[in-house]
Amino acid sequence: METFLSVDRDIVIKNEIQEKKSRFLTFCKYVETSEEAESFYRKLKMEYKDARHVVFAYRLITTSRCTDDGEPSGTAGKPILDILEKENVYNIIICVVRYFGGVKLGAGPLLRVYASSAKGVLGNLQVYEKCYKTELTMTFQEFERLLKLIPKEKIKTFDVRFSDNVTLKAIYPVNFKLGFGKVEKQEETFCSFKVENGKDNKNR
Repeated sequence: METFLSVDRDIVIKNEIQEKKSRFLTFCKYVETSEEAESFYRKLKMEYKDARHVVFAYRLITTSRCTDDGEPSGTAGKPILDILEKENVYNIIICVVRYFGGVKLGAGPLLRVYASSAKGVLGNLQVYEKCYKTELTMTFQEFERLLKLIPKEKIKTFDVRFSDNVTLKAIYPVNFKLGFGKVEKQEETFCSFKVENGKDNKNR
């Protein structure tokens, strides 16, 4: 998969729904591995240990998983996962913390509340591309060439350091060929070159 939709990887999106005295606190985060997703879930489970249920569903490029965490089977994690599949989003986890208000909702209303909780945190989806995250060493002349490329190409740079030469980290699509500088280390990742105020957000 070269591109997919997901949420902003830099923030945790939050929302709250109240239904018949129960509170449903929803948390949504970009993740790339099952370990990362379940670590986020465990953290919320500890933070909200006084809640009746902490439900989750995540969908990665290679796998997906959900849990009802004590809610009636199929009424919590599954409707969240269904929304992720319907919206065709990947690399995402949604956790819903429920504080029980003393009134049972029933299977149908409960399913709808969890589905609405998922929909409520999927407002601004971004396109993610398969990219290289690369550590580079280059001359000052090559660095000047790179600076001229940044306004024209999808390139993010960070951790720039100057000494006898320039070392930096850069992220750019796998189909882009930089053509200069020495690659010290390279790995595949996914990146969104989102647009803010009409300009590509390439260097944040």
